[in-house]
Amino acid sequence: MGRHRRGPKREVTVADLIAELRRYEPGTEVRLAIQPRMPQEHGVGPVAEADGIVWIGDGGHRGYAPDEVGDRLGWA
Repeated sequence: MGRHRRGPKREVTVADLIAELRRYEPGTEVRLAIQPRMPQEHGVGPVAEADGIVWIGDGGHRGYAPDEVGDRLGWA
């Protein structure tokens, strides 16, 4: 088990996600960052709704994320 400090659990809504993404240019690429200790970069896959939840699928591993990503996400 890791010792990574995790903040309070935050449920994100579609409206929350849209509001966050509006800060960026529409043509900017989107990636998922996972694994705080050694950030990995994943593509965004299909999006679907099931059981009242919107799911964002994994679009595949792309490699390691730059160090700056962990810092900006508050993982450092």
